[in-house]
Amino acid sequence: GGGGEQCSPSGVVLRGSSIAMNIFGRPRNQGGGGGNQPARTRQAAPDAAQAILKLRGTVETLDKREAHIGTKINAQVAEAKAKMLKKDKKGALYCLKRKKMFENEITKIQGARMTLEQQMMALENAAMNMQTFGAMNEGKQALKAARGGMDADTIGDTMDDIREEMDEADAIATALGQPLDDALEDDDALLDELNMMEQDDLEDKLLNPPAVPTSTPVGAAEDPFDLPDAPTSAVQVEGDVEDDELAALRELEASMMAA
Repeated sequence: GGGGEQCSPSGVVLRGSSIAMNIFGRPRNQGGGGGNQPARTRQAAPDAAQAILKLRGTVETLDKREAHIGTKINAQVAEAKAKMLKKDKKGALYCLKRKKMFENEITKIQGARMTLEQQMMALENAAMNMQTFGAMNEGKQALKAARGGMDADTIGDTMDDIREEMDEADAIATALGQPLDDALEDDDALLDELNMMEQDDLEDKLLNPPAVPTSTPVGAAEDPFDLPDAPTSAVQVEGDVEDDELAALRELEASMMAA
């Protein structure tokens, strides 16, 4: 009829306006033109350390399961041998099939464990890289703060300014040291004047030599060697002198008298 009711093959009446099925068998959004959909809740990314611990725990579980299945394999081998002794080939074959099944399970466990170990290695490397990056970034920030906004261009400009100021200071000191009279700086002229004075003095000495004295000046000593006179009497010796020394003095006195 006009109410939009439809009958399903099972006889259940469906209202077309209440639930509209899309081609994939899922109900469409009610409200016609795209009503409000509940926002998908995003799960927070797990911590790397927690993920590594979980992976390590799973690897330990797989190790235990592998050991348990290994025990079953050994049991199947022993059971197959026992059945062979009893000539039960069918039972022994069944045991070997179970053994093969357990071996395939161990192969799968080993593959899964290898994947988990690779993930743990990747997570550990990622955590180490993040720690290294954080340390490097912190060191960069500390270096930037210690630099205090300086750069190579600023330092170069400062050094150029210092050189210019030093050159200017030298120029000022040189200018202050210059004499006000330029004539004082003419050293060649002063040397020529000094040479002329020495030449005039030499000519004056050659033309006017000093007079040579003809008589002995008054008060001059007649004998250039003023020596004491020789003794004419015995030398008097004072004090207590030994006999041998007194004899030596007398011999000296006698020789002087004879001379």
